[in-house]
Amino acid sequence: MAEPTDPNSQSSTHNSQFDSRGDVPRESSKTILFQFVVFPLGIVAIAVGIFLLFGKLASDEQTIPDYLNEVRAGGRRERWQAAYQLSQLINAGEAKKYPNLVDDVIKAYQDAKSDDPRIRQYLSMVLGNLGDRRATPLLVGALDESQPETRIYAALALGRLRDPAGVPPLMKIAASDERDVRKSAVYALGEIGDPRALDILAQEANDQTPDVRYNAAIALARFGDKRGIGAIREMLDRTRLDRVPGMRPDQKEETMLAAIPALMKIAPEEAPKLLGPVAQGDESLRVRAAAKEALKK
Repeated sequence: MAEPTDPNSQSSTHNSQFDSRGDVPRESSKTILFQFVVFPLGIVAIAVGIFLLFGKLASDEQTIPDYLNEVRAGGRRERWQAAYQLSQLINAGEAKKYPNLVDDVIKAYQDAKSDDPRIRQYLSMVLGNLGDRRATPLLVGALDESQPETRIYAALALGRLRDPAGVPPLMKIAASDERDVRKSAVYALGEIGDPRALDILAQEANDQTPDVRYNAAIALARFGDKRGIGAIREMLDRTRLDRVPGMRPDQKEETMLAAIPALMKIAPEEAPKLLGPVAQGDESLRVRAAAKEALKK
């Protein structure tokens, strides 16, 4: 779904492929995490854009080690900006170019404990992007912090790591009073794909916040669990999506595209009733095409 949408963009739904643990999907299904509610990402992106406009950030010639040095020793403003830049630049492939990169980022994360919280929030995303599970204990620890934004970023990073060790603490914060924390935890649990979370996901499939229940329903469908079918039906009803405050047209489209394969996995008998009208009259060409293709199966 839409990495926040991850803050990261989402992959398409995979077939039932499992890893060596037998009952845990090898790859994550399409999950939805709407960017409009993961508020820190948008706010910081705007702030960084302003600084770029006025030439306050370093040039594009700066390297990853340069940004790490700024995180460690820069001024207050430069440090969180450098952490943001690292979160945009670093992926798992970078670790091969810089052999000590994971250790250096972990050290920078630990040293920033008492600094501007944005530093560790963006370093959380760096650790998630690097994909090294040595970061799991740090991120799990951040789930207990008081700032909702810090917990959101840590949860999203744990989802990227897909470490089963993150499941119990993520299940705990899935019951948070903060809807954005719940959403991030449910999204991460869907990314990890561990069956221990099924009962929590079933509970969250009835959450009052739309994208919490949508994430939960898609995650449940990956395991063939029908307890999210109500939310799946809702996701395929454009008139209901139109009533979700602040939901953009592209987010409605991605929601419907995620729901179609989920429906076909858990309740294909409902496809003619639910997908027939979508295939014939939905305003999105992509959604119509996906519905028509599903109805052929």
